[in-house]
Amino acid sequence: MPIHLRRGEEIQVREHQFLAATGNVDYTFERVRGLATMLFGQSGFFIDRFRGDTGDGIVWLHGYGNVFEKTLTPGETIDIEPGGWLFKDTSVKMETKIDRLSSGFFGANMNFIVNRFTGPGRVGIQSMYLHMPTEE
Repeated sequence: MPIHLRRGEEIQVREHQFLAATGNVDYTFERVRGLATMLFGQSGFFIDRFRGDTGDGIVWLHGYGNVFEKTLTPGETIDIEPGGWLFKDTSVKMETKIDRLSSGFFGANMNFIVNRFTGPGRVGIQSMYLHMPTEE
């Protein structure tokens, strides 16, 4: 999936989704810790950051299954399974939500975990996902 970046525009991408970029796109990354540690292993996970630094550019990403782009209006939210998001604009806020579900006679409990994205901005969603194996 090609993502066109204007000069100064930046996107944040799930780790292991990057394919290629034009030469005028700057790259960096950040480690996400905290609650993500519970979801993705002890060390947390990484988010890749791409920015149209010296001019317009293109970043190509790999999404599993079908890839959709949702543009959120200011304050609009969407909940996405943690492995389902592909990229987001930096203007989109992401937070992990855990809801405790209980049902049945014996009160079986389980957690329902989603990432909540709040606009404004774009969010890329993939219909399938692959969690990379860890050493644990």
